[in-house]
Amino acid sequence: MGRSRYTDSAAGQAMVLFAAAGSLGLLTGLAPQADHRGGMRAVNVLAVVLGFAIARIPWSRWSPRATLVLAPTAFALIAVGRCVDPSGGPLYGVWLVAVFGWVGSWHAPRTCLGLAPLGALAYVMPFALRSPASSFEALATAAVAVPIAVVLGEALAARVAALREVQAALESSAALLQRANLTDDLTGLGNRRKANSLLDTMRPGDALALLDLDHFKQVNDSLGHAEGDRVLMAVGAYLLDSVRDADCVARFGGEEFLILLRGAGADAGAVIERLLEGWRNGGTGVTMSAGVAVHTAERTPAITLHQADTLLYAAKAAGRDRALIESAVHAALIGG
Repeated sequence: MGRSRYTDSAAGQAMVLFAAAGSLGLLTGLAPQADHRGGMRAVNVLAVVLGFAIARIPWSRWSPRATLVLAPTAFALIAVGRCVDPSGGPLYGVWLVAVFGWVGSWHAPRTCLGLAPLGALAYVMPFALRSPASSFEALATAAVAVPIAVVLGEALAARVAALREVQAALESSAALLQRANLTDDLTGLGNRRKANSLLDTMRPGDALALLDLDHFKQVNDSLGHAEGDRVLMAVGAYLLDSVRDADCVARFGGEEFLILLRGAGADAGAVIERLLEGWRNGGTGVTMSAGVAVHTAERTPAITLHQADTLLYAAKAAGRDRALIESAVHAALIGG
């Protein structure tokens, strides 16, 4: 099972803390020797209600820092609880540490430092309201309790920030690796693995075109592989610039390229014809042949690919520098 939505976000964990604090206080009040103070019971009920209210608020609409409003809310509850129940000393300090721990877990370093004066005020105020003498005692204990809570929160914040940096680096590396695994180094297009994945995304009405450079071996043999690589890079740039954003281009292997024309249907032939004409007029001296098949619901991607491949080689046999479209198998060749 995945993580609970109540424990994988700042607001979610705050909801748990508020509800847990209030519930624990109410359960403690049920003990036989408990001091049943109506004010403390009201504070505990309010904490539980706030916990459920936090769960209902659409925090995703705002910046993550918006949840910081919950820290002074918690400080206020702690202070009020201490005022109405002076006997709850140990839990008073525990919940103060819990608040700073929550802040450190979900917010940037130095946020706990910024909240330290407010936490100290919440700690000292109940003592000050009772008597001036007890306020001096509170200041002495606050000088120890609040720094400990802040240091804990800052330590957590630094640790979490470091872990997030590592996670971001890992995600970036994974994205780069995935991109490298699907990218042809020479042309920058998708590679054969990418082409195969594109085949699985074909829907009825998509058109699949296979293009192959004519007499490319002669380019390598007469002009050298460096020139051949230059031509391949030029083809990649041209194809990528010539298709729509929704369409996909990949180097299928060697001097063969695959184009997936989304929803092109019967218009695919005219699209590929214009593409071959544009390349022909580019003056590279190297032409292309193409085979185009339209995917249907009755076919598998493998069958559509086979049909495009068959048409490509038929176009080669018919004289090259042309496209053969599936709907025109028994009609005239396009181009050439």
